[in-house]
Formats: sequence, structure tokens, C-alpha cells
Amino acid sequence: MTTRREALLNLAEPLLEELGPDAFGLGVLARAANIKTPSLYKHFSSAADLEHALISRGFRYLAEAFTEAALEGETPLARFARLYRQWAHERPALYQLMMSRPLDHDLLEDGVEEQAMSAILAYFGESTSEHPKARVAWAAAHGLVALELTGRFAHDADLDETWVALTEMLENTSNRGS
Repeated sequence: MTTRREALLNLAEPLLEELGPDAFGLGVLARAANIKTPSLYKHFSSAADLEHALISRGFRYLAEAFTEAALEGETPLARFARLYRQWAHERPALYQLMMSRPLDHDLLEDGVEEQAMSAILAYFGESTSEHPKARVAWAAAHGLVALELTGRFAHDADLDETWVALTEMLENTSNRGS
């Protein structure tokens, strides 16, 4: 059975994608749900709580995306990059909400960020408490996809080739000294 909070989040996701994070908020959700904004406070303590509930969902979705099978000949790092990029393109507004604003870890559902990181942590053999290589890989993938989503590359840029270069660089770096 879907709770009212879950039903509201189900309504919120397409609104977020349609309007973008800057135009989305409690008032928009209330209007779409045909209720008064104060009624949302029964389900979300604040606008930040609503945003972090969506962010938590986003981390769960990202973790689920990383369970997709690898393509033939694809390295684990290339798989991570491909799935990260694909996911960001499928949900650009949720991606922007998740990755472009301050994050209050206390408002996230327990363990969701770690679930999303598990594939890249496993690749580098790192833990949730100590993960400098995974952090660099995530930051590099984020930077590249953020620039791609905002149209910062020339229209004729071969971004597939750029993603291959990124994964090759990270793989070469991670294999040094092994």
C-alpha cells in the first residue's frame, strides 16, 4: 500500500522534471495535489524535507541503475560512467536537485547515499568512510555530465569519446602501483 507521502512524491517527481528545481516547491506540489500548502506539512516538515525525500529517491534510483548488466567488453569503471551519464540524462531535474545544491545528510533516508556509491566503492576497494579514489571518479563523472546537461560543449563535440577518455584516465590512474 502506498502511503500518502509516497503518493505525493510520485506526483512531485514529474512536476520537478517539468518545472526544474528552481520553480518546483511545496506550493506547486500542493496545487497539483489539489490541497492547501499547509496540508503538506503533515507529510513533509519543510521544503528541505520534501527536496531531500526526492533526493533520497534519486540515490535509490541511481543505485538501481548501477545494477544493470555490463556491456560486452565494458570495464566496471566504464559501466559506472555509462550508467551515471544515462541516468542523469533520464532525470535531469532530479539530477540537478541532487548534485547542485547543499546536501543535509541528516535529512536523507539512512543508507541511500552509500547504496548509490557501492558500485564505485567496490571498484576501487574503498569504504564509505575512506574513499578518495571513488570521490574523484564521482566528481569527474559529475563534472562531465553537468557540463553536458547545460550545453557547455560545442555542438559537434564527440562526448562519447570524451567519456571513454575519462574512464581510461581513471582506470590508468587506479592501476598504477597495483
